[in-house]
Amino acid sequence: MALEFNIATPPPALADITAEFEQATQDRAMLRKKNIRFLICILLVVAAYATFMLKVTIPLLADPTVVPDFVATVAYFTPYLTFLIFIFGNALHNKIIERPRKRLDTTITALQESTQKTLAEITDCGQRYDEVASYQKQITALGRPLMMGEIEMLLQWVEARMQEECGLKK
Repeated sequence: MALEFNIATPPPALADITAEFEQATQDRAMLRKKNIRFLICILLVVAAYATFMLKVTIPLLADPTVVPDFVATVAYFTPYLTFLIFIFGNALHNKIIERPRKRLDTTITALQESTQKTLAEITDCGQRYDEVASYQKQITALGRPLMMGEIEMLLQWVEARMQEECGLKK
């Protein structure tokens, strides 16, 4: 997320938030297409591997006297090769699809409007801390509601401040 919420800086305008939200939504749609392509590629690799096993390896294993060294090698390494295909596919999927998807989901959630329940929590914090009340006034001056990412940022700030007041954090 290129847009960062910070209590020490002025809040971003609604146009910036909307642009970031739409960009994240477009990126998510592209990631879904990439996920389908990835799934097709992995299925093709598994199908090619299974076809090789059914057409070449299994007939050779049926008569081990034809090429005994090759049969022994294939019989020994086949489970490991199968395991490597699935481990490599899973690691690649995690790197290319899952991590970016989780980041985009977090960004999209952070750029959505806050709920009444979370808004009430921050309003209570604004009565105790002037910084939170000041940030809320800046948001009101911009004429937009608080976003979920701002609520989360403010709650983290309040928690850190409370820990400092209790002497738990320096």
